[in-house]
Amino acid sequence: MKTIILSLESLTHSSFAHIVFRTYVTPLFFALIALSSCSKDDEVDNSADLAKVVGTYSVVDTDEYGEVENYGITISKSKDGGVEVSNFGDFMYVPVKATINGNSFIIPPQTFKAGAMTIILTGNGSLTSDKLNFDYTIETDKGHPHSCVASKNG
Repeated sequence: MKTIILSLESLTHSSFAHIVFRTYVTPLFFALIALSSCSKDDEVDNSADLAKVVGTYSVVDTDEYGEVENYGITISKSKDGGVEVSNFGDFMYVPVKATINGNSFIIPPQTFKAGAMTIILTGNGSLTSDKLNFDYTIETDKGHPHSCVASKNG
C-alpha cells in the first residue's frame, strides 16, 4: 500500500494550488476586506433634511379638473428614517410614507385597501424655504393627478 504524504511545500508549488488560490482564495480575501470596511458611518445622515420638513402645513390642493381644496397636514419623522404625512389629501386616515433628501420630497408608490377599493398613491416634489411643492397621483381605476403647495405654519 502506498502512502501519500502531502506537504505544505508541495501544495503551494503545484499548478492546482495556483489555480485554486487565483480563482477562489484571492477574490474571497478581497471581498472580506471590502465588506469589513463598510460601516454604518457610510450611511447618509439626513437628520438636517428631516428637520427642515417636519411640522404642520396649510395645503392648497388642485386636482386635475382645477378644483381646489384647502386642508392641513402634519409631517413627522418616522421610525425608518423617512417621514410620515398625516391627513394626506384630506382623505387618508393612515400616515403616508415619504422621504426627503436635500430639497427633494418623494412619495414612493404605496397601496392602500378599503373594502373592495384599492388606492395606489405616489408623488414627488421639492422643498423651498417654508414651502413644499409636490404633485401626487391617486390611482383607483385610472390616475387622478393633484398639484399641491403646502406652506409651513409658524
